[in-house]
Amino acid sequence: MNLRVPIDLVEDGEIDGLLEDVQDARRRLRLTTSGVLPNVFAGKEADPARLKKEILSNAYEARLVGELVRPLEDPIFRAEWAYPFHLSALARRYRISTYPAERKDGLLKLGEGVARVLGILALAEIIAIGGFTTALRRNFRTGATFGTWLTLLEKFENDIESSRLGELAVLREGQDTYSLLQSIKATRNTTSHAHGVRFHHELNDEVEILEPLVVSTISSVSWLSGLPWEWVDRCEYLDDSFYRIIGSRLRGSHPSWEPFERFRTYPLRPNRIYVDSTSAGSPVDLWPLATVDLCPECRTRELFLLNQCRDDILTLRSLEDHELEIVYPVSD
Repeated sequence: MNLRVPIDLVEDGEIDGLLEDVQDARRRLRLTTSGVLPNVFAGKEADPARLKKEILSNAYEARLVGELVRPLEDPIFRAEWAYPFHLSALARRYRISTYPAERKDGLLKLGEGVARVLGILALAEIIAIGGFTTALRRNFRTGATFGTWLTLLEKFENDIESSRLGELAVLREGQDTYSLLQSIKATRNTTSHAHGVRFHHELNDEVEILEPLVVSTISSVSWLSGLPWEWVDRCEYLDDSFYRIIGSRLRGSHPSWEPFERFRTYPLRPNRIYVDSTSAGSPVDLWPLATVDLCPECRTRELFLLNQCRDDILTLRSLEDHELEIVYPVSD
């Protein structure tokens, strides 16, 4: 049998590292699960009362394990657990929805959320090269739409040859994610622009069409789970080449973000969101496209993403539809 040898892959050092990550994950998974749910009849215990107690304990543990492993098989659950907060929160809202209209809206919001997060990352790379110009801001004159983010993704693919975030290369190398997002947008336009009110069974049919598209889209951007968004609250100077960074990980659906503290050899600006990517070398600042701030309406900290531009005034919006205005000069 003649088999083609992928020489490029064999000689690619990065591939070796990625395959080692996969093997390491398999080893850790085997080690973790080896002691889970042991056979209660394997020991010498003969007391029926004690055996019943062990079986009951195993049954409770089995139910817990069943919940814990759901993210391994369910892309929506996985997004809720490990993706950047904006997507995780939308994934949860869809997962707990019940009525057909609510489920349809949740799917559409989740699909657009993927486009928004990818669009923010792509726009950050575009701005890093050419600045936040008047031409770019025109895309947000009346507010960002699903189409706005798709336009920016297309511009990134056509105009940016290399980016700091190497993970974004998948948008250029394959059209799966972009095509899926286009399909979601087309389905939304077809159903949302209908003249009549949708019946219950029609909504169910629309959910059945949308769900596989959105699930496939979520699966196609699994790399987002390895691209953490982190909000820096404080950067403390320790000496000329040592800084303590204190902040929150904007990951998972829980609104009380997990705090972190780490040391770096260079400073980061407080009150900024950084995307930490191994390919970038140093964290990528998402200002002014994303920020965490105290909401002027509800007086709680929220994640705000760019929604509208009017000259040098940018309006950012949270998932609760609260808005925050900041001033950012035009680059022209």
